[in-house]
Amino acid sequence: MYGYVSLLLFLIPVGVLCWRVVVSKTRRQWIKIGGASAAMATLVGAATIFPYVEDFNFRDWRLDVGLAAATTGSVYLLGWSQRKHSNRRHRTISVVAAVVGLIPIVSTLATNLLLKD
Repeated sequence: MYGYVSLLLFLIPVGVLCWRVVVSKTRRQWIKIGGASAAMATLVGAATIFPYVEDFNFRDWRLDVGLAAATTGSVYLLGWSQRKHSNRRHRTISVVAAVVGLIPIVSTLATNLLLKD
């Protein structure tokens, strides 16, 4: 059950990144391309690790890369929200979505490190 909840939490930054790519009025196209790439990487990483979230371990390199890929959306949203010429309303939504996207990652790492057998 927690795997599906974590997948849903990972999809929130993906949705916000797609929304930001569409509504952004920036003339720098690399920002939009980076947002779309981060959304794709987050989606692939989340799909890779969501079945293993409850019993995650750092022994399989594929899951490690999947966890790193799942964090890219939140990190990119935080970076995009810190730009100087950004809409404040979009900034707030981006920060909230980034924090929500980091919840399953932090809980997975905390569970792995604190409750390790």
